[in-house]
Amino acid sequence: MIHHLYHLRYYLLLLTLVCCVWLWPGIRSAVQVDNSLTVWFQQDDPALVRYQQFQERFGNDEVVIATVTAPESLLTPAHLHTLIRLTSALETLPDVDQVIGPGNMQIPVKGALGIDSEPLLTDTTSAATLTARLRYRPTLRQQLFNEDYTTARLLIVLKKIPDFDTRRGRILTGIQQTARRYIGSEQWHVGGIGIIYTGLNTLSQQDFGFFLGVGYLFMLALFRWIYKRPVLILYAVGIITCSTYLTLGLYGTLGYRLNLMTVLLPIIIVLPGVMDAIHVINERNQLATPRQTAKESALAALTHVFRPCLFTVCTTATGFLTLLTSPMAILQTFGVFAALGIVLCFVFTYLLGVILLPLSPPAREHTVVTGQLLSRLLFFVSTHKNAFLSLSAVLILVFGAGISRLRIDTYTLGYFPANHPVVTDHVAMQKNWGPYIPLELLVEPKAGYTLQSTQLVNAARIFADSAARIPGVGQIFGFFSLYQSGFEGLYGQKGVRYLRSQSAVNEVHRRLRLQYPALARTFIHDSTQTGRITVSGAMMSARMLTGKMDTLMQLANRTIGPYATVNASGYQPMYAGIVQYVTSSQANSLLLSFVTIFVLVWLFIRDFRLAALTVIPNLFPVLVMMGLMGWTGITLDTATASIGAIVLSFCVDDSIHFIYTYKTCRQQNNCPERARMTTITHIGPAIVQTAAVLFAGFALMMFGSLKTVQYWGILTTVAIIGALYGELIIFPLILERFDRR
Repeated sequence: MIHHLYHLRYYLLLLTLVCCVWLWPGIRSAVQVDNSLTVWFQQDDPALVRYQQFQERFGNDEVVIATVTAPESLLTPAHLHTLIRLTSALETLPDVDQVIGPGNMQIPVKGALGIDSEPLLTDTTSAATLTARLRYRPTLRQQLFNEDYTTARLLIVLKKIPDFDTRRGRILTGIQQTARRYIGSEQWHVGGIGIIYTGLNTLSQQDFGFFLGVGYLFMLALFRWIYKRPVLILYAVGIITCSTYLTLGLYGTLGYRLNLMTVLLPIIIVLPGVMDAIHVINERNQLATPRQTAKESALAALTHVFRPCLFTVCTTATGFLTLLTSPMAILQTFGVFAALGIVLCFVFTYLLGVILLPLSPPAREHTVVTGQLLSRLLFFVSTHKNAFLSLSAVLILVFGAGISRLRIDTYTLGYFPANHPVVTDHVAMQKNWGPYIPLELLVEPKAGYTLQSTQLVNAARIFADSAARIPGVGQIFGFFSLYQSGFEGLYGQKGVRYLRSQSAVNEVHRRLRLQYPALARTFIHDSTQTGRITVSGAMMSARMLTGKMDTLMQLANRTIGPYATVNASGYQPMYAGIVQYVTSSQANSLLLSFVTIFVLVWLFIRDFRLAALTVIPNLFPVLVMMGLMGWTGITLDTATASIGAIVLSFCVDDSIHFIYTYKTCRQQNNCPERARMTTITHIGPAIVQTAAVLFAGFALMMFGSLKTVQYWGILTTVAIIGALYGELIIFPLILERFDRR
């Protein structure tokens, strides 16, 4: 078969080039980053369905929350005039639906013909007039200014447009640039879900470029140092480049874009590409004879490692495909395209192998020296096996104890560096304004009630008063607040009494729809009789948010429950649900990956006992990695979900080459001791060189901007060290103990 491939090599290369040209638009589409929360969920997920219903009824939930701060006070003519001009400028932006803030707020007043309205601020409004207008409007004041009038809040509601995810970054940049024309950066801070998305997108793009550029150069340098053959460098880089290009091209062609997980695809594809190349090169160096031509030695090596390479790609790809059992769509997509990239690495290992390897003679120097050193290591381990067995037992106990300390949680802001603008703005807003991240509650009246029913309106007000006392909860504003604010504007402190009058509430509702239609639509959806309550809270981890939501929902059911059903909606419930998904994803994918890999290895070597012995040392690096997470406090989150299954998939690759060579030696009637020595000198150099390249590739990730990428770098480099220990120390000791025939 390899000879047939050799004769067809240039036709297949031409086909590859045609595919590359055809997939170029897909590449351009793929590198557009999208970290919106919807990419994590299946389309029929209940949380996503409720989120989409919320958007259909109330528009885009990605509200930009902005604060304007003055160290002394905003109650100066200059600052008040700035608020008016800033608000007016933001309202003119094409993608802004409305701005809710002091600069454009209309307040209800008693007029000659009944209830009328007037601007809260004008160019001539004095500080005394402003404070007097808000003195008896506490509900309104709490939404516009803090207690000492040093900070004002603006809610910038964005339009719901079809290509919003693509344009989000440009829209937010336009808002920032507009604000900078009127106010300094030290006084202007922004937060909200869209701000976090954009920050994650930017950092994802930076890391993507970093790994593609610097990562490939680093691999070039490492290959140059090990093999000193330009053709071999071109061979490895060609495998990686072609596989990455075609994977990302198809990824983009199918409508996907890079996100927190798939930004790792390039570095994931680098690893099997390099591993396959090293095993082929090592096999050629081991088998080449002086009488063979470069072409003969190359084709012989490719033929000899075909079966183990085929099964390594099957096990690794299958390990990633176990992510299809995850309830998170983002992990399913990641698993499928990682598996595709791994299969393509195998394809180009052979296609480029028959093209490039015949152009260069074998390079045996490093292979021979490494094999000699490994034979000495095996002898040392065999003569001190009790010490190494004791060390292995201690390591297993220590890292096993670490697993018991492992926590499952997700904190989005924790992905950013501490000095990132998203984080610094968040800290400033929490300090100057208080909790500001919105949790949306949808209220749907039960039979016999409407949103204007006084029983429901007062129940919602009682809920808000009670919820405001919960630690970590800030301002609460909802459909009931519109009526309360209207009565406060007309009757001052006595206004709350009118919430008990059905006719008064109905009249305010009628005036609200006539005079404040945009504001009314923000909190009341008439056609479905759905009311909205926005609970502002602190930015917290998903696990903490789940507890807070449970508390709020229990309170809502006690107060509002008799008159309406209340459901959490918007972004936050999906964010909170990630913890449950991560838990099931890690458990299911690791278990399924373990079982699947064991079955595949068993089918490959057709020996149940050897298959079991192959899997045992490969659990060690997973144990080390997850134990380290427990001891160092690295949580199992959206970034590290299913990393155990992925590490297991990669680590078993070298084991397959090891056990294949070992079994071949045993079938040639070699004694167990001789078979172990032959195997480690034959396959060992490739295992060590593979570990070195893998370590270098993953260690590079520790310099990424995103904490998610940094954690991947830390954990996988530790796992690689554990895998090397398991392969060179634990595996030979297990074979010596259980394969004595």
